[in-house]
Amino acid sequence: MKWMKLVAVLCLALTCRAEEGKDLGAIWFVGDSITQSNADGDPQGSPRKALYDLLTAHGYQFSYTGHHVRNVDGLPETGATPAENRYHYHSGISGSVIDEPIRRRVGMTQSMSTFWTSGRLAEVKPDIILIMLGTNDMGERFDLPNAPKRLSALVQTIYDLPDVGNPKIFLATIPPSRRNEAETASVIEFNQAIPAIVETFRAQGKAIYFVDQFTPLNEAYETSMRPDNLHPNAAGNTTMAEQWYQAIVSVCGAKEGTGFSGNKTDFRGFDRFEIPTAEGRISVVCPKQAAPGKPWLWRSIFWGMKGSAVERFTRADLQLLEQGFHVVVAPGDVSGHPRGNKKIDAAYELLTETYGFSKTVSMASMSRETLALFRWASANPEKVESIYVDNGVCNLNSWPGGKLVPGSGSKGSGSKKSWALLKETYGFATDEEALAATVSPIDLLEPLAKAGVPILMGCGTRDRTVPYEENGAILKERYEELGGAIEVVFEDKDHHPHGLADPAPVVEFVKSNRLRKAGL
Repeated sequence: MKWMKLVAVLCLALTCRAEEGKDLGAIWFVGDSITQSNADGDPQGSPRKALYDLLTAHGYQFSYTGHHVRNVDGLPETGATPAENRYHYHSGISGSVIDEPIRRRVGMTQSMSTFWTSGRLAEVKPDIILIMLGTNDMGERFDLPNAPKRLSALVQTIYDLPDVGNPKIFLATIPPSRRNEAETASVIEFNQAIPAIVETFRAQGKAIYFVDQFTPLNEAYETSMRPDNLHPNAAGNTTMAEQWYQAIVSVCGAKEGTGFSGNKTDFRGFDRFEIPTAEGRISVVCPKQAAPGKPWLWRSIFWGMKGSAVERFTRADLQLLEQGFHVVVAPGDVSGHPRGNKKIDAAYELLTETYGFSKTVSMASMSRETLALFRWASANPEKVESIYVDNGVCNLNSWPGGKLVPGSGSKGSGSKKSWALLKETYGFATDEEALAATVSPIDLLEPLAKAGVPILMGCGTRDRTVPYEENGAILKERYEELGGAIEVVFEDKDHHPHGLADPAPVVEFVKSNRLRKAGL
């Protein structure tokens, strides 16, 4: 089926031509020595040079701006005057701290008005601003409790500069530090506060976006960081540039197209594409503007169907689409057999490798969809951010078994047709063999608990099809015994309608665990 992968890649290449040649305007780097790149051990490279290479390779037009030209690092010469010198300027200053100068270190907030009228910034104002700052504040142990507030004040100072307009600001977490335990902990705590800063300004209508630089550097620490346990090396520079690039293209390239081709339909005002994978076809519902990192949600067979039974389940997803998440409908096996995993694997590979989707995914299911969800998630726990289950089938003896199958011990209604399909799919010769099998979600929890995957369940107190005490209650008890985090939200309802009346807990659960998986 290699030809199907080739088709997908060719489709991407064709649709991406719309992005090529897009003028991004002027990009302004604001940071410390990591941005200046004077301590990376790579005289011909820097995060600025690596981003230059990525943007030019994909046909983007842009320039860099800033107040000085230190550590050129292999960037091309284009002219002698600030206006003509398109790629050397930036505002990365070795040793700088967020706001006020301490111990002879430059205070960036206090210096902004001077920078604004210096160098190329005096003539070329930024359209895109990349900010990564705070490493030296952590190292100096300077006013740590107020560091996030001081970073927020820096952003506000930039917005208050004369004639600044409304540039797109990308605010990043700082790289990991392992010089000592206290500094390591301070970096993590500081980074955890940055998404809230972004959300505050976004609520004011500002075009500001979160970028996670910490996680990829931390995950490849030994190969990405220098022996000083503070500065990224050449490989780290490339990693940071890739994070900046993904964020910029997700935001600034989104207007040029989704990158998908094939059959396009409308789903509640969002573009929905049917695209081929190596194992079949999937549906991808695209946000108006993809969030940095391209987060996504896995959904299955019943998602998006019309009717009151599933309508409420869709509400949370619509809110997440508004906030930049993609929704991907990629069903596995309806009985939860491992053979269905290859279908989801193919979707995962295509979306992450070809379309740049996040390497981790949020998953949600209703009713029998839960069987395929837990089958894949338990085999790929490191790829799962969170799991939300609504009146989910967690115990096959309860459904499709139920009271129809002697010896099941269930009071549920069951399904004769689905029980027969289950036996055929797994090759069970008798009811007794099927009842004794350990192939239910309640039997697949250990890898997820070990990986720390959180679970949220919505359960009807009057569910006669998938009774809570035979499904969700058993899953909750076993997951907690394994050390897993699980929460149950009860509603006074039968098996239908699926979805919580108020989608807010689901939206918050998905968003917060997206950040948790990123280490924030």
